[in-house]
Amino acid sequence: MALDYFLLVFIASFGVYQILSIHAGLKGLWLFRHQKIQYIFGVLVIIGAYGWFFITKRAAIQIQREVEGPQQLGLFLAAIVSSYIVTVIMSSIIQARGSRREKEPVKGKQHEQGIETLKTTTVLGGVISSLRNEREDKD
Repeated sequence: MALDYFLLVFIASFGVYQILSIHAGLKGLWLFRHQKIQYIFGVLVIIGAYGWFFITKRAAIQIQREVEGPQQLGLFLAAIVSSYIVTVIMSSIIQARGSRREKEPVKGKQHEQGIETLKTTTVLGGVISSLRNEREDKD
């Protein structure tokens, strides 16, 4: 039952990340190029996760008996963190494979930092760009 709960939260939070990335303008987390497809995908993932969990597993009753509070919290936190990591990896792979390389910022120009980086690039792209810029600044 614990694995079922973990999968529910993992899959549902994956869908939530996809929807929230639209509203926050974080194109670096998108799996699709079009907002409508991204939004529909996120909604379907969430509905699918809850449908699978509550209809096929009869989990609403079982979860109260088998997964205790502290265990449920641990599973919840592990699932949302794991889902974010998978989202970052998948979006980086998909966007690197299907996109053209954009020009690097002009030297001396201030670079975006923190979560603002995700508005223009993926996490992996941001890390690589940051490391490259740091190395150039030292030279």
